[in-house]
Amino acid sequence: MAERKKKAPAKAPKPEAMTGTVPEWANTTVIAQLLGKTARRIQQLTQEGVLETEVPPGGGARKYKTCETVHRYIAHVEEKAKESGEKSRTAELTLKKLEAEVQLKESQGELHRMKTAIAKGEYIPADQATEELADFMATFKSFAMAIPARMAGTAAGYMDAASARAMEKNLRKEVEAMLAVFVDAAQEIAPPPESEP
Repeated sequence: MAERKKKAPAKAPKPEAMTGTVPEWANTTVIAQLLGKTARRIQQLTQEGVLETEVPPGGGARKYKTCETVHRYIAHVEEKAKESGEKSRTAELTLKKLEAEVQLKESQGELHRMKTAIAKGEYIPADQATEELADFMATFKSFAMAIPARMAGTAAGYMDAASARAMEKNLRKEVEAMLAVFVDAAQEIAPPPESEP
């Protein structure tokens, strides 16, 4: 039998050495590698008008001008990022506007409910409330200050007149002290009335 010659192992293709210069023209595959995209995506960008091909000066198939193509792609990405940022800002402003409109509608609804309640008589104006409270307090003070005299009159049948007067005097001081504490507490809670110019 004849001996067969052993085939030499196939040599791996030797990578091209970088010369430090960028080739002026490149095909779709090279541009895809440079941009980190697929060849199909490069074709889509070309169809969309983002990238352009030209016939090289020596003729042949259409190719990309390498540097110009990379610059055009970078500009395209920056423009998309800018538009995205503007859309984001616009969306944020729209959201804030909608929130403000909702708050306005809620406050208008609250105002309408209050006006309706006032019209029904559920609320009264502050001036009227102040007058009615002052009238009530005057009536209450008169009533409270009359209690010692009534008690002394009732107790007069059970004790001598001097003791009844002493009891009335002590009760009157106690009622006045309690009313003074009540007025002081009310003034601490409520703001003082506005002085008129």
